Amino acid sequence: MTMRLKPLHPISVFVMVVAVNGMGAAQAENLEQTQQLLSTRECRNCDLSDVSLVYNDLSRVNLQGADLQNANLSHVDLSGANLSGADLRGATLFNADLSDADLSNANLDRADLRQAYLVDADFEEASLDDALLQGAIGLPDTVASLQFLYDMGLAEADRGNFEEAYRYYTRILELRPDEPTVYLARSLARYHVADVGGAIADANQAEALFTASGDVEGQLMAAGLSQRIIDQQEAIAEGPSAGRPNFLNLLESIVPFVFQFAF
Repeated sequence: MTMRLKPLHPISVFVMVVAVNGMGAAQAENLEQTQQLLSTRECRNCDLSDVSLVYNDLSRVNLQGADLQNANLSHVDLSGANLSGADLRGATLFNADLSDADLSNANLDRADLRQAYLVDADFEEASLDDALLQGAIGLPDTVASLQFLYDMGLAEADRGNFEEAYRYYTRILELRPDEPTVYLARSLARYHVADVGGAIADANQAEALFTASGDVEGQLMAAGLSQRIIDQQEAIAEGPSAGRPNFLNLLESIVPFVFQFAF
């Protein structure tokens, strides 16, 4: 997938409006180091906290150990950048390209990584507590916990985006293929995108796993879902004169069950 970035504004027209007379020493140093980064692409251990560098091309820059707290790096090309050990707490990296970037030992707590491109990025020993990761592309399995993926699936389903919910559930099942509640949740998602066969198959798989674990409530719920889908399809095939099974009543019992599940 190719990330589209807006054309880079040349450094020659990069404008910063600064009240020089009122500038403190720390602000002056911050501005100087920002200019150093843009001109040399090298700024190890620099103080770049609170800077705004939106839409810039910072691919393969060296920002090892830099202080980028609360920096605005939205839509920035940071592909291949060295950000190892950088402090990115509270930084905004919305829609940024971090493909192949070195983020090892970086602190990304509370960072906004929504819709960021993370393919082949190195997150070894990185901290991402309370980071926003919705819609991030190429999120490594080491970064995305099963609970995060499940919560994202539920959130997408709640918004009516069942195709995206299906993708999150599928990713979980690729890593943990024995979670019956995830099959149950994915069955509902597949039903809503008219994948009736897949919905029935997932409900049946959930039933089998619930049965194996001795979870009677889950077993009955999965069996009920599978049968209700079959009944509804048969009623649809018979035409308008046929009675329709009440699918909503079953959903009202399944949805809370699915939402209460936690890894």
